[in-house]
Amino acid sequence: MAEFDKRLDLLKNIIDNKDKIFEKINEEKEKLIPIVNITNILGCATDEVKNSSLLHNILKIKFKYENKEINFAKDFSEFIIKEKLKNDSVSINSTAEAYNEFYASSETWRRIDLFIHSDNFEIIIENKIWAGDQPNQLKDYYNNRINENKNNNKIKDNIFIVYLTRNRDKPSEFSIDRELIAELENKNKICYLSHDDIAEWIKNDILNKYQFLKDEKFQLIYSALIQIAYNEKYISKKTEENKMELNEIKKYVDFDLLLKDENDLDKKVNELNKSIELFKNAKKLIADKKGEIILETESVKKGIRYSVDVGNYLKQEGINNIIFNEEAIRRDIKNGFSLNIRIPITPIWHHLYISLEQGVSSLSITISGTNGNFINKVKEEDIKKKITEILNGYDEEGEGGDDECIYGKNINIENDKPEDTAQKMIDLYKLLEKIN
Repeated sequence: MAEFDKRLDLLKNIIDNKDKIFEKINEEKEKLIPIVNITNILGCATDEVKNSSLLHNILKIKFKYENKEINFAKDFSEFIIKEKLKNDSVSINSTAEAYNEFYASSETWRRIDLFIHSDNFEIIIENKIWAGDQPNQLKDYYNNRINENKNNNKIKDNIFIVYLTRNRDKPSEFSIDRELIAELENKNKICYLSHDDIAEWIKNDILNKYQFLKDEKFQLIYSALIQIAYNEKYISKKTEENKMELNEIKKYVDFDLLLKDENDLDKKVNELNKSIELFKNAKKLIADKKGEIILETESVKKGIRYSVDVGNYLKQEGINNIIFNEEAIRRDIKNGFSLNIRIPITPIWHHLYISLEQGVSSLSITISGTNGNFINKVKEEDIKKKITEILNGYDEEGEGGDDECIYGKNINIENDKPEDTAQKMIDLYKLLEKIN
């Protein structure tokens, strides 16, 4: 009990002094060279969904420069397979394509955060910043991709996993069993990567490799790369600001108190490991509490029930695409966002789709896309006019691409009947499938 009390005292001291810590951090920030972190300003510096989208925006870059093809997905594949996993048996070519929120198989609702597909290999990238592992998450991703490629030995034998975290953590047994992880490690098929590693890859394998990106005509790509690289360091606590924050927190961590009765090295390490586990559990409890508060909110509960009713109506009308049940919606909305229904217009790569999306205080129909040709067609005046008529106007118009909204219509669940919302999605589907 005394050992446990020491760990609790360590945690309690930080909590009791959190106001002093934040105050001192703010004071010290004023002494640092000013940094403008765009993603932090927008409130999504450590948002896993937004972070995956940012990384996808890098990985999907492909163009020709002086008759040479530049493909960042190919560069990243070389970084993972050749440099990190030391696998020289796989040829990396320019067929590599990057995807965001990619369905693990045609028969599952599970989506891979980031995914690279080539004609002879695939890379599954699971991005973890705050969220914990889901049941059998990595195991299912891996097995799903093997099953999807069961008739293609070239790819089936070359499926790699990247587990991306703040500090190169390993996945839990909750996500992938020890036997499979041992097999993947032995075959050099799983890579543990930190967000700081991503920052170093951007610096060394992109910015230093492609010096022409400093030219004025590439300034948008160049500046975006610098911003994203900085944010990756921010996530892993590797910036000067992060180091300062850690130093301030360290002043309230009394390691002498924690380890004063321990002289043996193994016992000291064991004590610190137990403390790490305690703080991890404390972090999980805080995240669980956030999810609990979200699920107890009446507007969220109404949105879930409304979405289930819309899904049931769609099924009655023969629309049996990706319609999540109440349990799946509740699981996702705990993180602040849930994709409740998704109706792909195009085949397996899902270049264009209609969705019912739920936030903490919103529910909306969206038309989204990831392919320029489809997005351009949807934005043509005659199609735009018909979409406007079906939705009775729209509340958001975006550029689309990268799993982003082209058109969005907010739903008033007090006035809009679920069957009317479902019918709008059906009408949109009938309209958009004609442009495929």
